[in-house]
Amino acid sequence: MAVPHDTSVRIREVWRCNAAVEFKLIGDLKQEFSMIVIDTEFPGSLKLDFLCSEQDSNEDSTYRTLKANVNMMKRIQVGITLVDNWGRLPMIEGAYCVWQFNLCDFDMNNDIFVKASIQLLQNSGIDFERNRRDGLESRTLGSLLLKNHLVFNPRMHYVCYQGDYDFAYLNKAVTGDQQLPSSLAKYTYSKISMFGRIFDVRCAQLQNFDTSYGLQKFSDSLGVKRITGTSHQAGSDSWLTHRSAECPCLQGEENLYYLQR
Repeated sequence: MAVPHDTSVRIREVWRCNAAVEFKLIGDLKQEFSMIVIDTEFPGSLKLDFLCSEQDSNEDSTYRTLKANVNMMKRIQVGITLVDNWGRLPMIEGAYCVWQFNLCDFDMNNDIFVKASIQLLQNSGIDFERNRRDGLESRTLGSLLLKNHLVFNPRMHYVCYQGDYDFAYLNKAVTGDQQLPSSLAKYTYSKISMFGRIFDVRCAQLQNFDTSYGLQKFSDSLGVKRITGTSHQAGSDSWLTHRSAECPCLQGEENLYYLQR
């Protein structure tokens, strides 16, 4: 178990002023904690059906929509939970820790967003004004991921919950805000090169349960309690993704999460 019962987890808030220091910590920990559970918060997604044609496969249509959304929208938060081969979190200054990176790119006054998504994030406690004032740029986040060898590193393994958009936004950050690749095949190659093998808890959920719950409801069904932060904040959601992935019913030889233990 990552964290003993009745033990708190500290969310280390990362802003422009402390990003380099916090990434130094993460870089130093990566040898022991080689699994990275991620979550991102972004301003929603639009359907954009007009981009797809009858000749497209379902996968190609899905990628066209994802690419268009990610290319025109801005990231808001990224959460990272580090996990070792025994499911343990790092302890810093006497507390188990996860990280929440607050980004400054999104400007509610000028950028595209889905109103319901932004209201949800506001209700979850995200301070968009402070993010604009004190957050770090996504391209800085991407360069720090590169500098600390957290991507393009076969020793690192990534875990997510329904992570298509999470990895697309991180891909864009790592490439310095370049547009996503033109085709699904090129994007898949880039994604595998950057992040390696990925375990998506949502995929395992759909294979093992007859449910289409979101992360919070799925975790509730497993009896997993959120002991830190709130839903729809990236640090807390990355930790809850990790705890849900620990469910014994998701274990198996084909499951990367447990192959590493």
